[in-house]
Amino acid sequence: MSDYADVLTKASALISAREYEGALALLIPLVELPVPGALSLLGVMYQLGEGVERNGPKAVELLTHAVELGDGVAAHNLGTIYAMGLPGVSQDHQLSRQFYRKAKSMGAQFANNEFYE
Repeated sequence: MSDYADVLTKASALISAREYEGALALLIPLVELPVPGALSLLGVMYQLGEGVERNGPKAVELLTHAVELGDGVAAHNLGTIYAMGLPGVSQDHQLSRQFYRKAKSMGAQFANNEFYE
């Protein structure tokens, strides 16, 4: 587990409590390092428009960087973005399947095996 696990857990709890300013204050310094889990959490905030203006391209940028640094959950979230599309991000079922498969290979499997085929 990373040295930043406690901070990421706290940031996640703040997001769940809709205390976005506090979450952003914790995440931004870690994103700048960069810490994969922080990139992933901030990417989801942009994906959902929680505490920041919804921004599909920014979500994809942050989540892609997190995947490059080994975050499987970010790969799963990218799979969802490409499956559904977002403002500024077109649906792309081929990319969606690629990211879901990558997520599974990285240990971020949240459904049965058939989902990732």
